[in-house]
Amino acid sequence: MRSTRVTLRDIALAVGTSTSTVSLALRGNTRISAPMRERVRVEAERLGYQGDLAGSLLRTANPRVLGLLCRLDQELHFTYHERILALAWARGYRVLVEGVSEGHPAQQAMGLLEQFRAQSIIVIDPRTLEGVSAETARVPLVTVGQERARAGDDLVVSDNASGIGELVDHLAGLGHRRVVHLEGPAGVSSRARRQALCDQAAERGMGVETVQAGSDLDSGFRAMESLVEAADGAWGLPTAVVCYNDQCAQGAVIALLRAGLSVPGDVSVSGFDNSRVAASRALGLTSVDRRPEDIARHAVERAIARSEGDGGGSHLQRVASRAIARTSTGPARPGRT
Repeated sequence: MRSTRVTLRDIALAVGTSTSTVSLALRGNTRISAPMRERVRVEAERLGYQGDLAGSLLRTANPRVLGLLCRLDQELHFTYHERILALAWARGYRVLVEGVSEGHPAQQAMGLLEQFRAQSIIVIDPRTLEGVSAETARVPLVTVGQERARAGDDLVVSDNASGIGELVDHLAGLGHRRVVHLEGPAGVSSRARRQALCDQAAERGMGVETVQAGSDLDSGFRAMESLVEAADGAWGLPTAVVCYNDQCAQGAVIALLRAGLSVPGDVSVSGFDNSRVAASRALGLTSVDRRPEDIARHAVERAIARSEGDGGGSHLQRVASRAIARTSTGPARPGRT
């Protein structure tokens, strides 16, 4: 025998309000006060209410739904995902998330978001749309990255120059005069970080040598392992290594430690993205922080504006990055600058 399904009316009676108020509250509509939204949510959970989300999205003229297209195996993407969901919910919007992967290509993910009536879609990194023409998207796109996924859409950029400039100043202050850059995978993001590092280093008289690596732990490990093998002991290594991201840097640190070298005594290592692992006591990695909270806030604001019919043309928002020094960087040994 099936149990009776809990309805909006049941919740309304329990809370002492109308069914329309309950409906709006469960959709996160800001016309309903935050305390009332919370009361309704708690009561709905206690009663075991299960809403017909798909049906309500199809019925309503304004579903208040944003889409998010990202790669959830990338820690920075996951960080943006967490911030975006919280910020959108506070504004009364749901976020439908599609994680792009080898088994779930971007074209399929984009189609699902549009089927569920996402009114605008936030794309983390234009490379996420690899294999799909962004021109086929029928809704506005807000890109988080170094370039727009599609002309005319909005772009939120993390300004590499500010944080990398601070990082170069930090390394120069420790006596480093030459660094090796473990470069990321081919693409706009990798080129932008490499160029910013070269420009900022040149302004300060610091030399930069670029070595191809990648964006994950293994690629950083392999690249650093090759450098160690080619060097004649620690004296043949650079005093400082700047990695494409924190995962790459973690691999580089492991390769150095396995070779019997010290970080930062023999080689200072820094990363990019200020991830959880970078901030951990176990690693203590110097890293460039992209201010994901600010980037997510701008992305959500533009996505909501677009979903509500803002026709003010494409917007560009730059967010300054910053360097955070930790224990993975230290003074260059005399004679090895």
